[in-house]
Amino acid sequence: MTERPRPKAIADLTLAATSTAVNVGAMFLRYTLAEWQRAELADTGEAVLSELINQAVMLTGVPEPSPRWVELADLALIRVRLVLLETGVIVEVADRHKQPPTWPDVVTSLCSRWNSYPTNVGRVVWCELEPPVYELTENGLPKRVRSKAVNSVRRLAAPVDVQFLRRVIEGLEQL
Repeated sequence: MTERPRPKAIADLTLAATSTAVNVGAMFLRYTLAEWQRAELADTGEAVLSELINQAVMLTGVPEPSPRWVELADLALIRVRLVLLETGVIVEVADRHKQPPTWPDVVTSLCSRWNSYPTNVGRVVWCELEPPVYELTENGLPKRVRSKAVNSVRRLAAPVDVQFLRRVIEGLEQL
């Protein structure tokens, strides 16, 4: 029997299921991976997480950029959780949708494993990112490889505001 891998670190963030969730989730992922010294997974992770959050917003939230107040009355929440393992990073998105996900190509092509499971209030969709395996040059240095994520998903226009993310995370820890 194989043992479940033990997490080395866990980070999570709860987001309102609105159109801004994708950009905030991407900033959170990049910040967390940089803190964990796993920045090599940032492009792939951002592509995957953006797709998972976008699905959650489309199914349970308010995808319009300028919603009416009435649409915000029963606003759904999305929980993003990142789990650092010895072998990679698990990306999880929990929402209140009850059906299993439709797996987009960007997830299945960029992740080593993926699945979902039901919860009392909805579901959790997860996938595993593994560090890239580099081919070495004759000098022992890694060869440059173009990221698969670059052509799979559009780049986000908003730059990562590390100070803003730090204030959000520190504010959550004080609650």
